[in-house]
Amino acid sequence: MRRRFLSVLVILMMAFLAACGGGNSNTNNTPPSSAGNNPSANTDGANNSGVEQIELRMAWWGGQERHDRTLKVIELYEKENPHIKIIPEYSGFDGYFDKLTTQFAAGNAPDIIQYGGNLNDFVARGVVLPLDDYVGEIIDLSKHSQSMIDAATIDGKFYGVTLGTNAFGLILNKTLFEEAGIPLPSKDWTWDDFREITKQLSDQLNGIYGTAVWTEDGFGIFLDQRNKVVHINGEIAFDEEDVRDYFQLWKELQDIGAAANAELQASAAQTPEQSLIVQRKVAMELIASNQFGAYQNATEDELMLFIAPINPETGRNGISLRPSQFLAGYAGTEHPEEVAKFLNFFVNNIDAGLILGNDRGAPVNTDVLKALIEDANEIDQEVFSFIDWVAETSDAPYVPNLPGYNETTALFRRTMEAIAFERMAPEQGAADYYKQLLEITAKYTEE
Repeated sequence: MRRRFLSVLVILMMAFLAACGGGNSNTNNTPPSSAGNNPSANTDGANNSGVEQIELRMAWWGGQERHDRTLKVIELYEKENPHIKIIPEYSGFDGYFDKLTTQFAAGNAPDIIQYGGNLNDFVARGVVLPLDDYVGEIIDLSKHSQSMIDAATIDGKFYGVTLGTNAFGLILNKTLFEEAGIPLPSKDWTWDDFREITKQLSDQLNGIYGTAVWTEDGFGIFLDQRNKVVHINGEIAFDEEDVRDYFQLWKELQDIGAAANAELQASAAQTPEQSLIVQRKVAMELIASNQFGAYQNATEDELMLFIAPINPETGRNGISLRPSQFLAGYAGTEHPEEVAKFLNFFVNNIDAGLILGNDRGAPVNTDVLKALIEDANEIDQEVFSFIDWVAETSDAPYVPNLPGYNETTALFRRTMEAIAFERMAPEQGAADYYKQLLEITAKYTEE
């Protein structure tokens, strides 16, 4: 069975290959330095051989496992490129983009930056380095799927390498299901099943809720199940009643004790180690599939990835394959070519790919993916199997984050908290949210 689904995954990833993004064959185990990576001589900062010593800063967010893996790749790159020194600047997700925004304003942002689905926001601000001049010569996209290249192409320009193929999914704590004596759900479960199972879990597990509350990411899934999307080119593509129904659904689950109550949900941390499911506060939580390893490694409980409950009227589970994150350069960097070389190394070097594993999703370079599958442990197999499951059961499109991501996400979270703490009814929350959302997106699309 393992061999079958791994083979299917390889075929799937190969099927994504369409038009090649570049003709550079210098990939995989060949270090970038062997393909024209000869830094210009410079008397300032040059070593005895006349090679310029270059310092780059790199920023990313994640849990400890991602930090450790990324630091190892940086170490590998510096070993193969001794004239390069990369200063790591890493943190958890909370506050990451606030700090980045401040650095952009001050003109001292890192040279290499990890983005999420909000890459478009920063491209619109003019702070992301266009990479088109380096594609083919330095950055090899020939073994990346066209869909992942398209995801980083905005207004006809290419801005970042995609770090992995990903999908949202439910993480289930199998150990807690067993302790509660509740069987795992069927693969075609519905929202009514979800309501019943989460209530049963809460009733059987003393002080543990059936599920954490899904927030904005879950709303995109909910909309797709209604054959809708959040936006099309920045224009809102759903109705006020859709978000009202979503708010009502979660308020009702909280009211019957099936979902985490307002106080607990408000305390939830973004890092896997401090998450509600790892802390045994809930039995289910919505995560991105690339995070599975970090969650599993943070607990002795047995976890598993599972598909979202379907909408029985449409039969859709609403889960889409999507880029996990992007790695891009700062428009103000003094070393754009060296930034491009590192980006190429990060996603195309097989040794780097084996170190990074699935932490940022299934690799987009098919050679790296094959190497990782051959080296797959049980956690990697779980992620590959889930991606395979999504590909077989859903045609949901990838939708980038809304323009004004920081503001729209904060608005969504603030509104859900106000409803949960009963400071407003779901109907009023939906009306206020929808009105403010239109104002925010209009502001960003007009800029």
